[in-house]
Amino acid sequence: MQNIHRQRWHDHIRDCKEILRIVEPLEIAGRITKLTGLVMEAAGIKLPIGSACYVPLAEGRRVEAEVVGFDGERMLLMPQSSVDGVMPGAKVFALEVAEALPKPHHGHPPRRRVTDRARHLPVGNELLGRVVDGAGNPLDDLGKIEATQSSPLNTRPMNPLMRAPIEEILDVGVRAINSMLTVGRGQRMGLFAGSGVGKSVLLGMMARYTTADVIVVGLIGERGREVQEFIEQILGPVGLARSVVVAAPADAPALMRLQGANYATTIAENFRDQGKNVLLIMDSLTRYAMAQREIALAIGEPPATKGYPPSVFAKLPALVERTGNGKRGEGSITAF
Repeated sequence: MQNIHRQRWHDHIRDCKEILRIVEPLEIAGRITKLTGLVMEAAGIKLPIGSACYVPLAEGRRVEAEVVGFDGERMLLMPQSSVDGVMPGAKVFALEVAEALPKPHHGHPPRRRVTDRARHLPVGNELLGRVVDGAGNPLDDLGKIEATQSSPLNTRPMNPLMRAPIEEILDVGVRAINSMLTVGRGQRMGLFAGSGVGKSVLLGMMARYTTADVIVVGLIGERGREVQEFIEQILGPVGLARSVVVAAPADAPALMRLQGANYATTIAENFRDQGKNVLLIMDSLTRYAMAQREIALAIGEPPATKGYPPSVFAKLPALVERTGNGKRGEGSITAF
């Protein structure tokens, strides 16, 4: 008799486990309570800073946003695109990055487990020769990017004692620079000049003729016309073949311009981890600071030096310090 009862309990527990395998998890949503300028406020949902979320709209459209701050129980969201169509009380869902779990028995669909709520974008060799925006979407009409790897936009800072010293020279393809202003592999240099004097042309010459393995170009805050001219005339097909171009033009939202610079750096870090020497061209870091200023002022951060809030002076070194040499025996990122 005891064996019969025990078997019944075993069967009942097995059935309960099977139900848990196929049940859909409860999805928690918040609601938009305020939209002023560049910032949306949401209540009823709690996410950490840097998390990605979205607001569903009519006809299958949605507005993706990022958590940039909070005020009490209210989250401050910065949208990635136009907020046209967002209504008072619209729902807000977390944009989850999930991985597939082993497929359960009896032909049920595979389950998903949330691993991270931060935004992950494609990286890897599949991006070579492509032009993408700050969200990883292709801009070159060459089809979808079938990347097998993805990476979060923000990475942990490297231990400075683990970095390899700058000991080798990088040929940037410009004899005047190689002879008079020799660039070390893994060095970070600034290029300062007025408008219209040839900065972009010089950077394009480096991208075409450098001996670096991979070139990553971040066009941040440029005019749309200049983006096309840089890719077609300055960089050219030869330079583009071993390059990745991340374009976040001036008409893109501030968050996309900020994300574009981080995305270009993330792509360069991935190639560096593969042992390759990368030339990272960021045009320009000033517009990255201006984008961060727009976001910080919109969420209420007080202005400081020349209207720039304190967070700008923390974001700039955090971005720049991600470049440079990796560990001994690994690749490098030489940044301009």
